[in-house]
Amino acid sequence: MTNVSTIIICLFVSFGGFLFGYDTGLISGIMEMAVFKDDFGPGEGRDLLSSTKSLLVSILSVGTFIGSLSAGHLADAAGRRWAIIISCMIFCVGCVLQTASHSLGLMLPGRIGAGLGVGLLSDLVPLYQAEAAPKHLRGALVSSYQLAITIGIVVAQGVNQGLKDHPGRASYRIPIGIQLVFAGILMAGMFVLPESPRNLLRLNRRDQAIKALCRLRGKHSSDPSVTEEINDLQRAIELEGQIGEASYLDCFKSPVSRRTHIGIWIQMFQQLTGVNFIFYYGTTFFKQAGISNAYTTSTITGVVNVLSTLPALYLMERIGRRKLLLSGTMIMLIGQLIVGSVGTAFPATLDDKGNVLSSNTAAGICTIVFTCVFIYGFASSWGPGAWVVPAEIFPLRYRSKGMAIATASNWFWNWVLGFVTPYLVDRDQANLGPKIAFLWAAFILAGGIFVYFAVPETKGLSLEDVDQMFDSGVPMRKSAGYVAKHKDEEFDFAGSGKDAGEKTQVNSVKE
Repeated sequence: MTNVSTIIICLFVSFGGFLFGYDTGLISGIMEMAVFKDDFGPGEGRDLLSSTKSLLVSILSVGTFIGSLSAGHLADAAGRRWAIIISCMIFCVGCVLQTASHSLGLMLPGRIGAGLGVGLLSDLVPLYQAEAAPKHLRGALVSSYQLAITIGIVVAQGVNQGLKDHPGRASYRIPIGIQLVFAGILMAGMFVLPESPRNLLRLNRRDQAIKALCRLRGKHSSDPSVTEEINDLQRAIELEGQIGEASYLDCFKSPVSRRTHIGIWIQMFQQLTGVNFIFYYGTTFFKQAGISNAYTTSTITGVVNVLSTLPALYLMERIGRRKLLLSGTMIMLIGQLIVGSVGTAFPATLDDKGNVLSSNTAAGICTIVFTCVFIYGFASSWGPGAWVVPAEIFPLRYRSKGMAIATASNWFWNWVLGFVTPYLVDRDQANLGPKIAFLWAAFILAGGIFVYFAVPETKGLSLEDVDQMFDSGVPMRKSAGYVAKHKDEEFDFAGSGKDAGEKTQVNSVKE
């Protein structure tokens, strides 16, 4: 158990995902609370306007988009550890504004501020984890970020369930204010955790890097494995340093442009599965599907989301990234097609306030079951996978910027879906209702095709081995058989200027 320290530290840092998940699960429930509707809607218990729901949900992603693009600069300037601390402070400011609000004038700036903090953390946490973890644990530990998101969602749903009937503004202010406690825990912990050894070596702080690595690995500085790992990292960073720091524009140039596009597209397809539609608008969606106890149903989906993420921590390293993503694609596709078919064949009847007048009980149960099937498929594959792959594919010189671009893609599509979804499903707009599941199914199929042809298998490879794999020219659909072979006197990385033909001397593909 020589990596116990690494596991504990990376699991704690994943608490940053909890903040994102909590907000995701929070907004769906509070938008259905009577007091919240009176403060932010037309009043008299009527539903929020589509434009109000769209603004409340999507405005967070404006902040997250800006935050994710800023994360690379902040990570390099302040270091991974201090960047996470600063992000928590920004998040807390946003939470204070939201908690104090009872109108859009204060709520919306608060949502943007909290989004800025979440956007920074969504890039910084996987980056820290990928650089701190040994290669045989990296996939599972980076996946813990997604697990933390799912736990945050279900905790928020539980809080909403307990306070939905509470009289007064405390019904929505307490759930919002609780986030300050969670952010404070993460911020306090980061003051005592080590900086990324890779980043310290990048800053020529070798002694501090050795101390940080010893804390992460739970070993003494005299341990040969510590010396070997530090020397490997040092050689890699020296070669990376010979060609200077990368800019955002450099990420779209050879030799890493293909990796940047992989990061952008995999994050886009993760959002287009429709999973956040369930968590942003799930309470409203289940009411439209004729399910009377929509809060309880949303909580059930949250629990399924948490439990389904646990197998991914094992399967990510057991069967690899590609197989997990492809199998998850098939499960999600089945779930969405059945939800859409049942909802279209057996529509519910609602009154002007959105209350269920009549519905088919069997259809409602079927909708719940196959929504849970869809969530299982997502949480056990695409949920963590879309964060693991971008964290592994970039060379050190490009890693912080490349991760920032990939994460920005996630938040951009998160904003698009958060903004347009009310107009697609609400009865006074496009009125797709459950039929929107067919749209998600089409995107899921496209995402599966993308994975098959474009996403590499990085299981069991060090971050430096991944560089060699991309430069070797092996087709991504055959990358699972790739084997990296190192010569003691030669360390070669993407962007070092060597011709790809030279790399075939040290690389092979196991057919």
